[in-house]
Amino acid sequence: MLRSSRRMILPLRVLGRSGVNSTCLGRAIGPITLATWARRRLQLAIRRVDIPEYMVARRVRYRTDTSTLAEWPNTYWAERIEIGVSRAFSAALRRELPDWALCDTTCGDQRPTLALQVEFVPMDYLRSVRQLQARARITISSTDATPRVLRTEDLSFELTTDADTPQAQSQAIASLIQKVAAAAGPAVRNVKP
Repeated sequence: MLRSSRRMILPLRVLGRSGVNSTCLGRAIGPITLATWARRRLQLAIRRVDIPEYMVARRVRYRTDTSTLAEWPNTYWAERIEIGVSRAFSAALRRELPDWALCDTTCGDQRPTLALQVEFVPMDYLRSVRQLQARARITISSTDATPRVLRTEDLSFELTTDADTPQAQSQAIASLIQKVAAAAGPAVRNVKP
């Protein structure tokens, strides 16, 4: 795909004399600016991922039993966990929805087609069994003046780790994010705005 500052020339599929599809560069039918092309794409507003309040801490926490949280000694998140989870989820969802324009929360002056909210409750790493247990709720809503819920999915996960380390816990959370994004992508594509 070639881009210029004023016009985008899109590859066109043509049927050659031999009956085989081939790709050639065609003329743009009228000037299509990048801004016009972006407005025509479907847009998704991704709300910040909600994680349990008890996990929002600088220290890396895990669950020792049903009512007790503990912290790994001398271990801290590189960034606030709620920000890191939201950032990683957005990146994973971009791979799942390459034809969509994604924006965070409000989208500025853009008018998104849909809004996506993901909530994790619980999101517990059980150190005694080396397992991350989580439930995720994916909610897709319209962006009308009064938003309507168009689709909701509830998912449960139990991800086992190979090691008893904070790095293994972090990797389990990363895997959880990838799995939820993999479920959210088709859910978004299948909703009729």
